[in-house]
Amino acid sequence: MDRTMYSSEVLRQLSDSNTYRVIPRDPTFDIDRKIRNLIRTYLDNHTIDQNTAKFLSNPNPVIPVFYILPKVQKSLTNPPGRPIVASTDSILSPLSIYLEKILTPLVKTTKSYLLDTGHFLSLIREYDTIPPDSLLVTLDVNSLYTSMSHEKGITATRTLLQASNMSSKSIKFCLDLLKLVLYENFFLYEDTYYVQCCGTAMGSNVASAYANAYMSHFETNHVYPENLFKQHVRCYHRYIDDIFLICTGPSELLLSFHQYLNSIHPELQFTIQYDRNHIPFLDTMIHKDQSGKLTSDLFTKATDCNNLLHYSSSHPKATKNSLPRSQFTRLAKIVSDPAVLPIRLDSMSQKFRDRNYPTRLLELERNNILSPQSPCPQLATKERVPFVHTYHPLMPKK
Repeated sequence: MDRTMYSSEVLRQLSDSNTYRVIPRDPTFDIDRKIRNLIRTYLDNHTIDQNTAKFLSNPNPVIPVFYILPKVQKSLTNPPGRPIVASTDSILSPLSIYLEKILTPLVKTTKSYLLDTGHFLSLIREYDTIPPDSLLVTLDVNSLYTSMSHEKGITATRTLLQASNMSSKSIKFCLDLLKLVLYENFFLYEDTYYVQCCGTAMGSNVASAYANAYMSHFETNHVYPENLFKQHVRCYHRYIDDIFLICTGPSELLLSFHQYLNSIHPELQFTIQYDRNHIPFLDTMIHKDQSGKLTSDLFTKATDCNNLLHYSSSHPKATKNSLPRSQFTRLAKIVSDPAVLPIRLDSMSQKFRDRNYPTRLLELERNNILSPQSPCPQLATKERVPFVHTYHPLMPKK
């Protein structure tokens, strides 16, 4: 981005006094004192042990910094920025990591939770047929991460923790940590310190789990009990702030439901898209035929760029050679029409060719996917344990 345009967008966001507030100096020392006092209290009452206390302490914290990522899918000429706080190794980072480990397993048990595209497809394929006149609908929350009230978010998290088998002392400890993460969320931009007054920092480890807890609590109290929802919504699934649902009845009822959602909390506003035949959600295009059967295809945004790893990269050769297989397998899971799959594979192959991948490798992996003897890729039902390996551009190419 042009530097002037970038700075203008950052300052536009930081000038929102409802979300950000300027503070006079670096608050790291004061926050460290609060964390130490909190740890000492819960050590003394035996809620945590010495290992946990040591993990939550950060003797050499870095100062979190603020930056934005341009949302080019919104505009190529003047894109709005997605606010990020780079908080790795900050004074609040261990607290955020600890809370993420506690909350993530709990939010996975909530009613509308979606893990990823594979999880979404496995759920919608359980619907053999739906009424032909039903509407395919997606909802999206505007700027969820900077719109969540601290008080409502803490209440939502408390409700989630109380539904588990945690002791009351442990729940209070987690909530006290969360309050520090939320209310002391500071960062530096250029030479000015700010604190975020509302929401949570995108970049914090606990952010997505916290957002899921917030949305789940909102749905339990305001979405599921609504008569329009109970009578006309056939299915309802959510990936953080992206919602997919199928609605029966006329569009006027759907728009009335949308208006109701936007009237609950002024800070929480939903955008809506709907169609009777097809609609994009995550990286899929969901189609409904005349018989009411749902099918899926790959969806790519108009602003998508070919950012596949270049074959000249210093990554290990085995890593580079595995990428076509993983992307072709992903296509085979998403594209439900066997007649369309070869077309999507050819398109993906061309993207790899543009990144200098060997034609022989691409043909081999493509044929493996289309081979009748090849087992049909199954949608994942269990979590994988990722293995991440470091590399360096100066590594020899092999």
